[in-house]
Amino acid sequence: MEMEHRQDIIAMIREKDTFAVKLGIEILEAADGRSKVTMPLDKGTANALGNVHGGAIFSVADMAFACAANSEGIVSVAIQANIHYMAPCISEGRLYATGEKVGETRRLGYYHIRVFTPDERDIALMQAIVYKKG
Repeated sequence: MEMEHRQDIIAMIREKDTFAVKLGIEILEAADGRSKVTMPLDKGTANALGNVHGGAIFSVADMAFACAANSEGIVSVAIQANIHYMAPCISEGRLYATGEKVGETRRLGYYHIRVFTPDERDIALMQAIVYKKG
């Protein structure tokens, strides 16, 4: 697919994913079945214990998944995602997430997503599948 069309899909995600915008998630990279995103942390992303809320962790992972899955220019939608929370993280600073395609069929794409701190400490791992609409 043409590079311009790939970037159009990522630009659409960047501009129209209002939930990700509300969370302050930024797309740092998205190309060739890979992505990297980041999200700021503060008291608004904390759970009752002061750690990052599981929903916030899932949200940054989901955005990395969406960007990786759509980075090749084929509109793709999630049909399954499993997340494994590995360690708590104080809700301050930033979280990062990377997505990578690990396999595909004609209509499905399989992805691994890693959520981590700036010092590379793993917070969560996700395995996910998309349906390729285009």
